[in-house]
Amino acid sequence: MKITRRSRPRSITTFAIFELMGSLGCLVLLPFTALGSRDFIALLLGALLGFVVVYGLWTVQFWAYWATVTYECSEVLYELYLLTRPEYRSVIHMFGPIFGILMSALALGYLFLDRSIKPVFNRTAIL
Repeated sequence: MKITRRSRPRSITTFAIFELMGSLGCLVLLPFTALGSRDFIALLLGALLGFVVVYGLWTVQFWAYWATVTYECSEVLYELYLLTRPEYRSVIHMFGPIFGILMSALALGYLFLDRSIKPVFNRTAIL
């Protein structure tokens, strides 16, 4: 049985690095949040799930496309939830969730609008 490897397009590599930076950002913020708080749990889950998504993108796993879409949508929903909380009413505190929404929206736009991305993760496609 011959093992064939999929090549990873440069755009997927760039996107995986983008996701890796987001996951590392979550890890960097963990020491500055209260242990067991809502933000601590969200950052920890964001980092762990982000690393799973990065692995899937980097190794071009067939499940990585929809896992990334699900991860980014959950990020948007959580950031929107944060904007409804009273502690995020000041302009300075709103910057973080709004920035997160914009970055996730860019990622989702890239995934859905670039027609060369989805075929790479097709289970039957060997590039």
